[in-house]
Amino acid sequence: MIAQRCRGFASVLRLRNGSVVADCRSVLDLLSLGACNGAVLYLEATGEDAEEAVKVVSAMFETRFNEDEESF
Repeated sequence: MIAQRCRGFASVLRLRNGSVVADCRSVLDLLSLGACNGAVLYLEATGEDAEEAVKVVSAMFETRFNEDEESF
């Protein structure tokens, strides 16, 4: 979900877990973070729409990727 949504921004977005940094447009990079439940991740963005990009990605985490809306 992150990679798909980030591809719509001109800015470069990165997530960091410790010393591992991932390009938010790359599913493989995001998987390489090895982030487990409770991990503290840092988000950074640079570019013309960086502020909007950070708001959108942050909202994805805050809403837990809409997991309440998913049906199992």
